[in-house]
Amino acid sequence: MTENKLIRDMIAASPDRRNFVRKLGLAGAMATAALTATSKRANAQAAITDLDIVQFALNLEYLEAEFYTAATTGQTISQVGIGITGLGSSGATTGGSQVVFSDAAIRNIALELASNEQVHVKLLRDTITSLGATPVAKPPINLAALGIGFASQNDFLVVARALEDIGVTAYGGAAPLIQDKAILGAAARILAVEAFHSGAIRAQIARLSIPTAALDAVDHIPPPSGTLYFNTDALALSEVRSPGEVLKLAYGGAANATSGGFFPTGVNGNINTASGAAPTPSGNSITASPNPIPVQGNSLGQTTISWNAPNASIVEIRIGSPTGQLFAMQGKTGSMMTGTWVQEGTTVYLVDVSGGKTASAANVLATVVLRLQRST
Repeated sequence: MTENKLIRDMIAASPDRRNFVRKLGLAGAMATAALTATSKRANAQAAITDLDIVQFALNLEYLEAEFYTAATTGQTISQVGIGITGLGSSGATTGGSQVVFSDAAIRNIALELASNEQVHVKLLRDTITSLGATPVAKPPINLAALGIGFASQNDFLVVARALEDIGVTAYGGAAPLIQDKAILGAAARILAVEAFHSGAIRAQIARLSIPTAALDAVDHIPPPSGTLYFNTDALALSEVRSPGEVLKLAYGGAANATSGGFFPTGVNGNINTASGAAPTPSGNSITASPNPIPVQGNSLGQTTISWNAPNASIVEIRIGSPTGQLFAMQGKTGSMMTGTWVQEGTTVYLVDVSGGKTASAANVLATVVLRLQRST
């Protein structure tokens, strides 16, 4: 049975064909087919691979493991027996020291955090090896990038809160890009652990009334400075950041940076450049992950488009203009991967078509511009 016949049979068997077509994303499939027909390269392998994503995650786990190991022992992860060698640039971890914890419970939390993150480093390195590849090396890390973290228990909690909330959003943003179900399953479990960490740290921040500051537009800080105990959006979903948005924070906030902040010489692997823009806060939003999209030479890119329109019942995702090629027609929130057809500067439009509204400039809720990061 051909793919097209299988799809037709599935639609015919559905009691609600219209909604079934929307949910199946045939509009997106047709958009992909139309756009890929314009390029001989459209069926090339996706620019972002599972290996790229796992290598990117390993850089972040190196940072977290180093921070908690330094805070609890005054040592580096290499000194406690964690592997750090591999591909790319390597260097020392500086700026860390053992924290004097005044609260035994917080010290125990910190010790468990250190153990978890050390194991995450081992797990990701083993996963990469199982894929027949070499893990990236631990790049140089500056644990003093924020100017705080080790002078007191409160400083430790402030930095830990930032790292854990970034970790949750990083895994949430990367998950839709993972193809292998086994890797996706492991990533989901790591994401759950990062969320456990985030909740525990945020609770201590609130309990001890420690002032904190928002990192960007999708960072909902806990009391006393904020109002949310959990970093969720208006739909009670975890906020997400693209890899580029994560690196923008890790590099100190500079747009399109390739180094800085916690990573003085950058991270290792194919995903290594900060986003040029801040993430859009909850509300009417459309985002892409990754963005920019790493590609080889003159090849086209592939990314995942996610949207959120709390006050709309039906939205259309249009490519190129408010009335351009239809990519998806679904409910108020959703996510869908493109084909390998993304060009530099492609603009994607979130359009409200609820209640008989038409696709037009007047009904555009949000846009996102897709960028390509080319390497030779």
